[in-house]
Order: sequence, then C-alpha cells, then structure tokens
Amino acid sequence: MANSIDVNASDQFPTILVTNDDGIDAPGLRSLVRVLVSANRYRVLVCAPGSENSAVSHSITWRHPISAKRVDIDGATAYAVSGFFFFFFFPH
Repeated sequence: MANSIDVNASDQFPTILVTNDDGIDAPGLRSLVRVLVSANRYRVLVCAPGSENSAVSHSITWRHPISAKRVDIDGATAYAVSGFFFFFFFPH
C-alpha cells in the first residue's frame, strides 16, 4: 500500500474518524479518505453504513444485531456497518 502508515503508531499520528450516512461506497467519503491517507500525517479510521442511509437519524436498532464488515480502503482501517433499523421519530 503506497502512502500507508502503521496503524499501530497511534502515538505518532493523530487519528481521524470519517463517517457519513451515504454509505461506505459514497464518492465523497472515498475522496476524503484518499486525501487524508495521501497526506501521510493521520491514522484514518472509517465507519459508515453498508448502504445509503440518509434521513434516518431518528432511528434505533431494535431486536436485530448490528454487524460490522471490514472493507478494503487503501491506507485506512474501514468498516461497513449494517443492521435492521426501526424508525422512531421524536416530536420536535
């Protein structure tokens, strides 16, 4: 992996967690991670939904397990998270 850093060297580089609600394959997430990794100054962690989940911020996981699957993104430690979401809207 070109431009990759030792993920165990957490004391040498600040850690940046990148997340979104558009999914692990969203172009914006991938572009941001690519720029951060290419800087070779950060330990980059990625955790995002396995698929697009926009507008579900008032949801909770209910009675079903959440899973995290390791995803290959050069230079970053990345996981796609999936599970069953039960939509529960709170009054504003």
